[in-house]
Amino acid sequence: MDISLSSAVNSQQSTDIAALLHVPSQASTSNTESLAKGRLGIYVGLFYALKAKHPPTAAHSLRVAVGCSKWAGWRKMPNHERDMLEVSALLHDIGKIGIPDSILQKPGGLDDSERMVMEMNCSMATEMLRGSGANEQILEIVQQARLGFDASATSVCARMMQIVDAFDSMTTEQVFRRALSRDRAIEELCAHAGEQFDPSLVREFAELVATPRPEIELEMAQRWLSQFTGAHVPGFGEEVAAQTSTSVVHNYIDKVFHKRLLDSLADAAIYLDISGQILHWNRAAERLSGRRASTLLHRKWSSELIGLVDPHGHPLSPLACPFRSVSTTQTQLNQKLQVVRHDGKQFKIHLAATPVFSDQREFSGVILLIRDASAQANLEERVQTLHAIASRDTLTGVANRAALSQQLPKFVQSYIASGRRGSIIMCDIDFFKRINDNHGHQAGDEALVTFANLLRETARDEDFVARYGGEEFVVLCEDCDNPSATIRAEEMRRAVESTPVPSLNGSTMTSSFGVTEIQEGDTGETLLARADRALLMAKGSGRNRVIQLGAGQVDMPPNTMKSQPATELKTGWLGWFRSEQLIVQREYLTAVPEAVAVEKLRGFIADHRAEILSADGGLVTIRIDSQRNDGPRRRGERSAIIMLTVSVQAVQVVSPGRSKTYQNRTKFAVSAQPVKSRDRRTSVLLGQINQILYSFQAYVVAQEVDAEIKATIIEPR
Repeated sequence: MDISLSSAVNSQQSTDIAALLHVPSQASTSNTESLAKGRLGIYVGLFYALKAKHPPTAAHSLRVAVGCSKWAGWRKMPNHERDMLEVSALLHDIGKIGIPDSILQKPGGLDDSERMVMEMNCSMATEMLRGSGANEQILEIVQQARLGFDASATSVCARMMQIVDAFDSMTTEQVFRRALSRDRAIEELCAHAGEQFDPSLVREFAELVATPRPEIELEMAQRWLSQFTGAHVPGFGEEVAAQTSTSVVHNYIDKVFHKRLLDSLADAAIYLDISGQILHWNRAAERLSGRRASTLLHRKWSSELIGLVDPHGHPLSPLACPFRSVSTTQTQLNQKLQVVRHDGKQFKIHLAATPVFSDQREFSGVILLIRDASAQANLEERVQTLHAIASRDTLTGVANRAALSQQLPKFVQSYIASGRRGSIIMCDIDFFKRINDNHGHQAGDEALVTFANLLRETARDEDFVARYGGEEFVVLCEDCDNPSATIRAEEMRRAVESTPVPSLNGSTMTSSFGVTEIQEGDTGETLLARADRALLMAKGSGRNRVIQLGAGQVDMPPNTMKSQPATELKTGWLGWFRSEQLIVQREYLTAVPEAVAVEKLRGFIADHRAEILSADGGLVTIRIDSQRNDGPRRRGERSAIIMLTVSVQAVQVVSPGRSKTYQNRTKFAVSAQPVKSRDRRTSVLLGQINQILYSFQAYVVAQEVDAEIKATIIEPR
């Protein structure tokens, strides 16, 4: 194996399945359901039935179908086989139509009896598809995809669908489970290859998602749209295609107006239908509860979802539930309560629950309006106002570069210290020079103001929006991981794409976004560099898209690395790096294929601005400034130049248990030492080396090899 690292900046991929399967704008795919309608004909009727029953399941099924279609196109599968895979993926969860709402919409986990009912999904799906005239190949794919990995008993289509289905499930946030980043999800697939998933197909899928592939996405869009006939129908998101029916257009405008009105409120607004199903959860409710609307819509309401407790901190009894009380009396209710979030934050609140009636005076649901009544909220609002005045960009009104330079290191260090999740979005306007050249600099200024306003409008109140320079902007996302930040960036991208700019003669502009999450060993500089690399990838792969990089924080206790005694290095080209003070040697294992692991190493080198001293086969030697940190240092704690020697090797690990199966892994053997000691204190040098090693471990999504695992590694001859 040869690691060619002369070009340190290389590509990875978009993050969750939505970004991964992004279709270029020129394909005119503003409505994802129209793809299903045009491509899948009669089967889309079953899909609409599933959407009416449980929209989140229908959305998942559509993402899996489009994902399988892209993969099949990349593999150049025959059209008939690809057709069967697309239909099977779209309808693999159709059996949930027969699952009771009390189970599908349950806000918490399922008990044993409920899980048994949920497992009937596959058999009911088979019956529904057979009754609808589906052929045996579709039935087999749906049935086999529920089985574990067995290459002799399952078709390639079923094994492909297993992988895409699992990937989408892992990268989609649920109400009581965070979504995994794309890198973590790939690592999980690789870790279970050979047991739950086909190893060769997992490696293939990892390669597919390792790089944006606009040519395949365009081919997929053209394939799905080629059979489209008839009017568009409303989609899953906020988008809607042009429709000829005036009444439908007016209904949509009315719907969008009320949604924008609710989202602009400073108070949390939640709308529940007569059964207690959540139909709207505005942005203020997201901020107050710490839960995203997408994870809660169409679930049954419960006070625990938002953390409602009485003024003394005691849980509310069922009779004291605001929804139940208003549903019973059908009169308005006002209460003083508290919210205790899942992360421990507490707020005193005023709650107003108001019944909603139809034109026929029939009870139709309940609106909950929740206001943060804590003194801290008012104080923070005043402080933020004063800070904005002192650090505002004069043209766009968002924070300026100086404010970002002050905020970014604090942002990174606070999240690393707490172990919480924080992300950054870097974005810019596509082809901005053309706007200045064709419409003049005044039009360019108006485009920048419009872009900044859309970012600020789409961001959450707690987010920090700043102009980085020129047409580039940065958004620091509080309490937000990679998948959540990617969804937020996608909302921004859609808003920019659909907003006319008067100075551009009413035409719209597009924008590109790079997203990454704070991970172990990060500094403000490495975080910004990774976001910038993701932005460059977005622009290089076609623009008008969102690309995510980074695996997020790794789960490990701090300060676990210990220095080893200094050892004599061999003479030769490493001789002038000899240090008698400190050498730290570590080994890491990652489940991703060797080629993907090398791409992650490239990203580590690029973002840390490391100097490549040598690259020979599987051995690379680099120099890194140990403290490219814009935060404060202690007196005497100066930056040290660290040399890393990294060996990359494909190995096999014997899995525990009687089966003694072999799992393919990639091993990194790392040796770190200071080139020249500028600080006599070993503890300071060790801390700086540990920071680099933590960052390395996060970049390559690896676990440190302990003594027990070392005994099971089979080195290649």
